[in-house]
Amino acid sequence: MARILLTGGRAPATLELARLFWRRGHQVEVAESWGIYASRFSRAARRHWPLPPPRQAFAAFSHALQQLVSQGRYDLLIPTCEEVFWVARAKPLLEPQLRVLSPSLAELRGLHDKHAFSELIARCGLPGPVTTLLHSPQAVSLYAAGAPASVYKPSFSRFGTQTLICPPWATLSGLRPTAEQPWSAQEYKAGQEWCAYAVLQTGRVAALAVYPSQVRVGGASVYFQAARHAGIERWIEQFGHATKLSGQLAFDFKEDADGLWALECNPRLTSGIHLFRDQPDVTEVYLDQLPAQTLDTPTLHARPATALALKGAMMLGGKLRSAPEWRAWAAARDVMYAPHDKLPALAQPLLAASLALRAARLRVGLLAATTHDIEWNGEA
Repeated sequence: MARILLTGGRAPATLELARLFWRRGHQVEVAESWGIYASRFSRAARRHWPLPPPRQAFAAFSHALQQLVSQGRYDLLIPTCEEVFWVARAKPLLEPQLRVLSPSLAELRGLHDKHAFSELIARCGLPGPVTTLLHSPQAVSLYAAGAPASVYKPSFSRFGTQTLICPPWATLSGLRPTAEQPWSAQEYKAGQEWCAYAVLQTGRVAALAVYPSQVRVGGASVYFQAARHAGIERWIEQFGHATKLSGQLAFDFKEDADGLWALECNPRLTSGIHLFRDQPDVTEVYLDQLPAQTLDTPTLHARPATALALKGAMMLGGKLRSAPEWRAWAAARDVMYAPHDKLPALAQPLLAASLALRAARLRVGLLAATTHDIEWNGEA
């Protein structure tokens, strides 16, 4: 039995991972800076620990984590949401006590920064849209004057909430990027959007879930149907071979008539983990306990029995407007519900109300409220 500490218990993906470990007989505890969150209601987590908000109080967050792991209670710490950047910052102080499943902060920066990621994949010989760094309003004007159709987004961003797709000049003229908070302009690619979630072990793709982005609410996918995609599998294998990274990485792709294009990377746990619901043996990948860890060891591909969905988000997001959408919704399993762990699904009204109150108090949107205390935007 392994002893696992998860941070970021608010996400449905974290709940899924906790359940997978629990079903394999491992001991799971959760540390989180929110008081009310999804995993709090789960049988899969045996204990819960409060943490200070890392974005607003990193020193206190780091100290609390150090105190928690210094008791020798855990074998492995897995950050799951955007607190991964703050955990990575504290990683040198934590690793004498346990293993932390995360790249270094410097490596994470090169993955999270939209422009730096485009440079990284170019060095790996992998295709991605031409991406230009914009660090001032003047740079925006110069780029837009002769640019092809483009997508504009902060170099450090998430969920696509600030993304501008082929915007008019009137919108672009209001952008105010700076050297500290730059934007990236990326040549627009049409076609099918794909998502992939992978666990890498020193570059080897140990586990992989690939799914088309079919239904989105606020920029985030809420319907998950596993697929095999040879091009994406080769792309991630080449990326892993070139970078030798270890940890959880997720990628967004567009596929058009000219091929496959990597748009950005989210270096953390994502909803792709839901597609492993029927394969609790995926937990051995995180524990690094698969036999014969060599490049010849086959990748564990997600093979769920059915599609899965955040059914509540689909309903509230207005994604059930036609008979095919209703049929897909009805056939999918709700990621919040599990027959052996029903309370998180029943607690959804409370979770939604708590998030709405948080968003109102912060005067931000619902998605922004989910990361307000943990997001990292390149701070030193």
